Amino acid sequence: MASFEEILNKKSSEVRAPQAYPVGTYHCLVDGPPEPGQSSQKGALLLRYKFKILSPMGDVDATQAAEQQIVGKTFTDDFYIENADWRLKEFLRDALGVEDQEGTPQEKTLKEMVAESPGKQVLVKLRHEMSRDGKRVFHRADSYAHV
Repeated sequence: MASFEEILNKKSSEVRAPQAYPVGTYHCLVDGPPEPGQSSQKGALLLRYKFKILSPMGDVDATQAAEQQIVGKTFTDDFYIENADWRLKEFLRDALGVEDQEGTPQEKTLKEMVAESPGKQVLVKLRHEMSRDGKRVFHRADSYAHV
């Protein structure tokens, strides 16, 4: 890990915004438990999941992925739980394979399902999105699929 001194001693010409990851599907690992938070604009409650890239799939530009050394890098995605808890449920059940036992006496709460998510593998399709000011391109999770 870099120190404050190393970072602040960089010449300004060496400082660049990170490049967006190439679009396509990635085999990922849920990297730890999600962090609770709130959206900056409306204050909506959310869980922020962190994903670690294990490997790019065939629809990812292999040259770009190699140049950016994609394997091992991480990205995040937010799941709003206020008025969109159904999306979190679908992600946990359908993409991560967490059993919810719906309709049985053993039916799990979202909290119990979330607790099982760290370490699960998932396929994540990334897309590109333009920043509001139109100056940068970001990668964003577009969809999820079970491994």
